[in-house]
Amino acid sequence: MPRYHQIARTLRERITASGQGPGERLDNQRNLAREFGVTLMTLRQALGLLERDGLIARRHGLGTFVARPAIDYDILQLRALAGDLSALGEDVATRFLRSHFAAADRRVAEALGLAEEAQVFVLERLRLVDGEPMSFQASYLPAALGADVSRSDLAVTPLRQVLTFKLGIEITAARETVSAVPLDRRAARELGCRPGIAAFRSDRVSVGPDGTPLVYDRVFIPGDRFRITRNIKYDPVNASTANGAAADRASVTNDASTGPTAASKAVRMSACAKEPNRQTEVLHVQAL
Repeated sequence: MPRYHQIARTLRERITASGQGPGERLDNQRNLAREFGVTLMTLRQALGLLERDGLIARRHGLGTFVARPAIDYDILQLRALAGDLSALGEDVATRFLRSHFAAADRRVAEALGLAEEAQVFVLERLRLVDGEPMSFQASYLPAALGADVSRSDLAVTPLRQVLTFKLGIEITAARETVSAVPLDRRAARELGCRPGIAAFRSDRVSVGPDGTPLVYDRVFIPGDRFRITRNIKYDPVNASTANGAAADRASVTNDASTGPTAASKAVRMSACAKEPNRQTEVLHVQAL
C-alpha cells in the first residue's frame, strides 16, 4: 500500500476515534508531515484522498478541517432549500457582505438588457448553514432600480422584500441555468475554499409582469457542500418509446412560472436515460 494511502487511513481512523465534529481543525500540514516522516507532497496526497471522500475540507489560508456532510435532497421533494433546512432544525442565515455600483460585464449586461459597461448595482451575500458558508451570491440590478434598493438596510432586509413591499415591484417569473464550474477566486475566498475546486454555478434572471429583467443572480455552491439525488420510477410498458439518440443529452435550464424567493433557486433537469426500461423524466430542483 502506498505510503499516502496508509497516512489517509490513519487520519481517517483518528478523526473517527477522536469524535471530531464538522468544522474542527486538524493539525497543520507541516506538523503532520513531520509526525509521519514524509514530505509535504506525500502528506497532501493523503489529504487529497480524504477530501475526495468528503471527510475533510481544506480552506485556503485557514487550514484543514473536518468536513460537514453534504446537504442531500431528493430533487422531486425539494422546494426551498433555506426553508427546508430550517424545518429540519438547521440554523440557516444570510450574511451581508457588501453593496456597490460597478460597470456591467458582458454576461450581466446581456442578462439585464443593458449596454456593456453600463452601471449596475451589486449586492453580495453569503448563505450559511450552522454558521458554515453554503453559497456565495451576487445580485445585479439596473442602476436606477439599484439606487432605490440601496436606500434600504440590506444587511437586515432581504432583497425580495425590499422590491415587493418597499418598492411595489413583483417578480413574476425567472429563467435559470445551472452548470458545473471551477470555483473562481472571489467566491472561493468568501466561502473559505481553494480556488478551482468543483462547484455549482447558477445564473438566474428574474423578470417583472411585463417581462422586463429586474435582477440577475450569480450563485456559487462548492460541490462538496450540496448533493442532488433523485428517485427514479420505471415504466416497462412505455419503455420501448424511449429515443436512444436522445439518451446522451441533458438540459439544465428552467422557466419558473412563479417568482422565486431571495433564498430559493430553481432548475429543471430533463434527461433521457440510457437503460432500455427507463422512461424520459422531467425533474424540478430548487436550491439556494
